[in-house]
Amino acid sequence: MSKVKFLWWGTALAILIVMACGPNTIFLRQGLDTPAHHVANGQALIDRKKFIDACREFERARELDPYYTDAYIGLGLSYAGSGDYPKGLEMMRLAEAMADNDQERENVQQGYERLKRFKP
Repeated sequence: MSKVKFLWWGTALAILIVMACGPNTIFLRQGLDTPAHHVANGQALIDRKKFIDACREFERARELDPYYTDAYIGLGLSYAGSGDYPKGLEMMRLAEAMADNDQERENVQQGYERLKRFKP
């Protein structure tokens, strides 16, 4: 009986070792680390007046895509909301310069309208 127990525990241990050496099961889901997702999170944080956290989300969106206009709009609103209006205005001007199409230009204009709320 002891040989059977030893064989069973040995097999279970071998299986656990093989499973432990397998691929990492913790991974980022696709779609969560995208510029659009970070911008959406940042907008929700701005609405809750958590400007520093929002700024972090927009910075991540900008890291993922340096030409993502909505990231710069969000950065402008975050900086202005946290009290640095000139830097916020600078970010909005960068967004305006990068806007390629009508939708992006419209988003920039809406951003300017929202930015006015933070003007000192």
